[in-house]
Amino acid sequence: MLSPLPLRPVPIHRETILSFLSRIAAINGVSAADLAMDMGFSIKKIINLEENAVRGLAECGGLTDEQIQELVSWTGQAVGGVRMAFRDEIFVSRAVRNPIMRGCPICLREDASNHPSRPISRMAMRGDWQLRELNLCIAHQHPIVPLWKNDLPTDRFDISKRLAEILPAVLEGGLDQLRVTPSPYDLWLSNRLDTGLDDTWLADKSLYAATTFCKLLGVELQQLQSFPDEIGYAVEATAHDVGFDVASQGEVSIRAAFNSLAARADGQNDEPKKAFGKLYSDLSQAHVDKHEFAPFRKLLRDCIIDIWPVAADENMLGVTQKERLLHSIKSAAQETGIGAGLLDQFLVHAGAISAEDKRPAARKTFDAKAYQELLAEIPTLVGSLEMQQRIGATQHQLASLAEDKVLRPRIDIPTIKAPWRVADGMALIAELHGLASSIQRNDRRWETIQMARRRSDLSVGTLIAAARSRQLQVGHREDLWGYAGFSVLKSEVDALKSLRKDQQEDFLISAAAFARSVGMRREGWFEKFMAAGHITGTRMPHPKIGGMRIYISKEDIAEFHARFVTASTMEREFGLHKRTLLARLKAAHVKPFAPNAQDFGTLYLREDVEAVIKPARIVSRK
Repeated sequence: MLSPLPLRPVPIHRETILSFLSRIAAINGVSAADLAMDMGFSIKKIINLEENAVRGLAECGGLTDEQIQELVSWTGQAVGGVRMAFRDEIFVSRAVRNPIMRGCPICLREDASNHPSRPISRMAMRGDWQLRELNLCIAHQHPIVPLWKNDLPTDRFDISKRLAEILPAVLEGGLDQLRVTPSPYDLWLSNRLDTGLDDTWLADKSLYAATTFCKLLGVELQQLQSFPDEIGYAVEATAHDVGFDVASQGEVSIRAAFNSLAARADGQNDEPKKAFGKLYSDLSQAHVDKHEFAPFRKLLRDCIIDIWPVAADENMLGVTQKERLLHSIKSAAQETGIGAGLLDQFLVHAGAISAEDKRPAARKTFDAKAYQELLAEIPTLVGSLEMQQRIGATQHQLASLAEDKVLRPRIDIPTIKAPWRVADGMALIAELHGLASSIQRNDRRWETIQMARRRSDLSVGTLIAAARSRQLQVGHREDLWGYAGFSVLKSEVDALKSLRKDQQEDFLISAAAFARSVGMRREGWFEKFMAAGHITGTRMPHPKIGGMRIYISKEDIAEFHARFVTASTMEREFGLHKRTLLARLKAAHVKPFAPNAQDFGTLYLREDVEAVIKPARIVSRK
């Protein structure tokens, strides 16, 4: 067991064990290497913190177990796999041990001033200066600067010799730089190294991963901002600050920053690498297998798969994507073989993307799962000629079915040459076959649906609707295939036409025509008025073209005029210009009919108007 040396220093806060070795050697007038040999070990062994060497230094330096533990914790101890334990955190070795030794020249100058005759014996190297992601000495608000560089550890850590070489520069201020106010990042890192405490979202994250992520994120975010050239502080330091301001607030803040970075990569071939730069490169390569970076990889991966069309089975930041969440026009076109331009039209029509989206095809994205059936269906769609052949219809027959919306194209855009679903046509054929009985070619009681349309002026939609409601019997000629063979009885068609005519005669006017007749030309006025329950109308198919319309009976019209007047009907009834009439009503504080603040235009209750205006009527109501 070695005896404590009579001349020995006391460890200072944050000092490394190699610094302590150099100081005790300097006090005793020898080099660190020679003192180590005198204690029975080489300086290399103390650099590697071998147990016997550490114990020997503790004995010669009169150190307690607590003091040794503190010195070792600020020095960094190898734990295997090019990793080091440093302040109860695990770092990669290069983050703590580096050929470039850094420090605060003001700290060293203050140390030296405590013993001007033997300054090297008081100048201590602090362990936090070794940390690659540390930028500032909090005590002196001074940047950490390079002091010396040496690739050989035994020379690099012969600290008293190296300090002697730079002593003039330290004492004369040759290494000094402009002071910098500590940033939240600087204060956070210093406090966490000192106490282990952390009140930010990064508290449960590895310090190595957290500081690295802050820098990587900050470097990219700096490209979205402007920083003055005269900041007097390294760009890397500013990057840490910018990244920490975001990362310390948590996932929502980080995701917002990611979204901002993603927004700048809006070119045709801009992939995540373009958006996130070195942040993406390092998390996908250098740090892809490091478990401590898993939380940060997940955040970036979640952002990427929410924005870019990541394919199933594609590896994204170390994780294989189970299923595709998004498609772009470009990726969908590549997978389906459909032209990007055609695909764009279908997706706009389906509401998957906006017609106003002017981004390139590679960046126009949509929900892959929601529209997978559409993507599978598009290649199966056929043109009009093939549709006619598949359902056994002529060009005019298919046109009539489409006009009355009995069959609807999957997409109704004239420039698309293949809009038809064969399945829709075959379903109609199957439905009509289910209603039909077999008939002979020469049975003159029957006529094809198309002939019935031409002869009766009833639409194909009306005829098929009547067949579905069993108003018309359906037959199918044995000599014809498909839709062309379906027929209806002439007598039943005539009866249906007569019935429709009788029904129509019971109605004087369509709702649209009635609205125009009373001066209400605003689109949708009658529908709104009827929906509010102020007038009655009847919905029925148009007698010629099919499709539901609203019709007004004589009784409906009479009831309206008995209760209401409009600017147009008042002008006809009272023989005064509508402006004059409306001015009188306004002067008498008669307001338009507007229950529940509903706006029905210049519509008034008749009783309110006749209380103010009572001249003889000139024209009877119609």
